[in-house]
Amino acid sequence: MADTNMAEVDHDAIVLFPSNEARAGKERLKSASEIIVVNYDKALEYLGGFGPWQKRVFFPVAIPIAISALQVMGIVFLAFEPDFKCRVSLEAFSGLNATPAELLNVTIPWELEDEEWKRSQCERYTYNLSVADFNTTYAEFVEAHPAANRTQIPCDQGYEHDTSEYKSTVVTDWDLVCGNSWKVNLAESLWMAGLMFGAVVGGHAADRWGRKPVLLIALAADCVFCTASAFSPNYIAFAAYRFLMGTFTMVTTLVPFVIGTELVSADKRGLVGMVIWIYWAVAYVLLAGIAYLIRPWMWLQIAMTVPFLVCISFWWIIPESPRWLISRNRHEEAAAILRQAEKVAKVTIPDDVFHDAIPLSQEQEQAKKSETYTFIDLVRTPNLRKWSLNLFFNWAVNSLVYYGISLNTSALSGNVYLNFAMSGLVEIPAYLGSIYLLNKFGRRWPLCILLVFGGISCIVAFFIPKSLGWLTTTLAMIGKFCITATFGIVYVFSAEIFPTVVRQIGIGMASMSARVGGIVAPFVNLLETYWAPMPYVIFGGASIAAGLLALLLPETNKMKLPSTIEEGENFGKEGIIQAETGERTAKQPKAGKGVYV
Repeated sequence: MADTNMAEVDHDAIVLFPSNEARAGKERLKSASEIIVVNYDKALEYLGGFGPWQKRVFFPVAIPIAISALQVMGIVFLAFEPDFKCRVSLEAFSGLNATPAELLNVTIPWELEDEEWKRSQCERYTYNLSVADFNTTYAEFVEAHPAANRTQIPCDQGYEHDTSEYKSTVVTDWDLVCGNSWKVNLAESLWMAGLMFGAVVGGHAADRWGRKPVLLIALAADCVFCTASAFSPNYIAFAAYRFLMGTFTMVTTLVPFVIGTELVSADKRGLVGMVIWIYWAVAYVLLAGIAYLIRPWMWLQIAMTVPFLVCISFWWIIPESPRWLISRNRHEEAAAILRQAEKVAKVTIPDDVFHDAIPLSQEQEQAKKSETYTFIDLVRTPNLRKWSLNLFFNWAVNSLVYYGISLNTSALSGNVYLNFAMSGLVEIPAYLGSIYLLNKFGRRWPLCILLVFGGISCIVAFFIPKSLGWLTTTLAMIGKFCITATFGIVYVFSAEIFPTVVRQIGIGMASMSARVGGIVAPFVNLLETYWAPMPYVIFGGASIAAGLLALLLPETNKMKLPSTIEEGENFGKEGIIQAETGERTAKQPKAGKGVYV
C-alpha cells in the first residue's frame, strides 16, 4: 500500500511539477515564438499606403508647418520700412511764415535716385544762422542761403516715420533706417543662423531620442521665445530672440516632414511631401490678411504665436514614428503603435508582420541599441558623399532664391499686401502640380527643369523696363512658382535618399546648408544699390547650376526607403534594393546594421 501511495505521489509530481529541463525548454520555445521583429512595409499592405490611420496622424502633425510659415515670413511685416524723413526742429524757421512745402525745401535736400529726384531720407540741411535770419521772409532766407551753399549732414535728431499705414514696426520703434538699416538684414540673417543651428542639433536629437519628444520640446520652446519676442525692449533683445525662434522653428518644420514621409508607402511619399507644404502656403497667404488687420508689430507677433496652443494636443494624438522605432530595434513599441493603427483603420494585421525576421542575438540587439550615427556617416562612403554634397548645394540654392524673392516682395510694384498674398498663393498650384510631376516623371527631371526655367525667369525679370512693372512682377512670380516647386521636391528627394538611421540628420544637414543661402539672401538683395538686376542675376545663375547638377542624383521614385548606411550606399544598384513591388534579393545588408523598415 505504501508503494502504491508513493507511486501515486510520484505520478502527481510528474504531472504537476515538470523537471527544470522541461520547464526551461518550454520557456525557450515561448520566448522564441513571442519575439517581435516588425516589417513596417508589410504592415502598410494592410493599413494602406496613406490610410485612415496615417491621415489621422499626418493632418495634425502638419500644423507646425503652417505656424512656421507665419514665423518665417512674418519679418516682412514686423520689420516693414514705411516712408520716413529726418526729424527737424522747425522752431528756428517759425519766423519765415513758410508753407509746409517751403519748410521742406529749406530743411530736406533733394537727391537723384534711380534717375528720379526725391527728397533725401537720410540727410538734412544745417545752417549757421545769425539773428537776422530769424526775422526774415522765406524768399529772403532762400536768397541768403542758396541750395548750393547749404551744408548737408546725416539725420542727427532721429526720424519721422509715416504711421498712416503701419502703427508701428521694429523699424519705426528703433529707427532701423539709413545707417542702421543693416540691422534689419542682420536680424534676418540671425534668424537663418538659428535655423541652421536648429537643423543640425534638432536633426541629431530627433535621430537619437525620437521624433515625438524632440518635436514636443521644440514646440514648447518656440512658443515661449515667440511670445518673448513680442515684448522685446530693444533691438538687441529682438535679434537674440529671433535667433532662438529660428532654432526651434527649424525643428518644428523638419520633424513633422520626416514623420509624414516615414508614415506612408513609397508611392504616397510624393503626395504627402507636397501636401504638407500646402499648409505652409495657406498660412503664407493668410499672413497677408492678418498683417493687414493687425498693424502694431507687437500684437502681430502675438497673433502669429497663438496657434501654438493647438499643438498641446500632440501629446496624446501624435505617436512616435514606427520606422524610427524599428531602426532603433524598439520593435515592441512599434508593434503597439501598429496595433492601435489597425483599430483606427478597422483592419487586422496578421502575426507574420510582427515576426518577420530571424531574431537578433542578445549581443546584436545591444550593439544596435547602442550604435549612434553622426553627419560623418553621410560622407563616409563614396555614393552617399557624392549625393549628400549635391543635395546640400541644391538646398542652399533653393533657400537663396526662395527667400531672396519672398522677403523682397515689398520691392515689387503695387500693393505690398497683395504682392505678398500673390507670392504665397502661387505656391499652392506649385505644390499641387509637383504631386503630378513627381508621380509621372520621378524626381530628377522635374527638379532640373523647374530650377533651370525658374532661374531664367529671375534673370529676365529685372531687365524689364521699369515702366512695365506688371511684367517684372509676373516674371518674379513665375520664378517663385518654380523655386517653390523645387523646394518641395528637394525635401522629398532628400528624405528618400538618406537612410532611416541618419534621415533626420541628413535632412538637418541639408537644411543647415539651406540656411547658408538664407543668410546670404538679404545681403544679396542689398547689391541692387550697385546694379539693380544684380540680385536676380545671382539668383538665376545659381538656380540654373543647381538644376543641372540635380541630374547626377539617383532616381528614387517608388523605391523602398533605405534603412541602413549600406542600403543607402547601394541605393538603386541592381540586386540590392528593388522597387516597392519587387522582392529582396540574395544580397543582404551586413549583420548588425538593421533590417528593412
